[in-house]
Amino acid sequence: MSKRLTRRDLLEWLETTWAQYPQWLRELPDDGQVRFAQQQGYARPQDLLAHLGAWMEETLRVMPYLRRDEKPPRTYRNDAEFNAHAVQRFADRSRAEVEAWYEAQRSALKQLVEQLSDEDFSQPRVYRWLNGTIVGHYEEHPLPPEN
Repeated sequence: MSKRLTRRDLLEWLETTWAQYPQWLRELPDDGQVRFAQQQGYARPQDLLAHLGAWMEETLRVMPYLRRDEKPPRTYRNDAEFNAHAVQRFADRSRAEVEAWYEAQRSALKQLVEQLSDEDFSQPRVYRWLNGTIVGHYEEHPLPPEN
């Protein structure tokens, strides 16, 4: 997206698209859920949700650094390692547990966006990270058209 989104736009993404994502995924037939997760690079639907929630959680972790215009310390060598760890963290959790955790991350991210000052929101690094997590991540993992 080339147009700069407003805070309201990003909140709407969190309140609609990301709030409904687990339900939309659940509405696919069981084999469709697995096929979709595999097309996204994950073995199971809950692995995809763990990945998405982990990036929301990471946004919460890095935001204090970005607000100070500092480079956040990396916790992993690269995104692939981060993503693998996110899936491994939840390997023994049920789908319901992963969905509940995902929802907690989504709610916390929504609260963060609501509470950012206008000055923070206008900082390029803050905005880019939020836009990447909230909008860009959906562009990477869009639900199938039948949803």
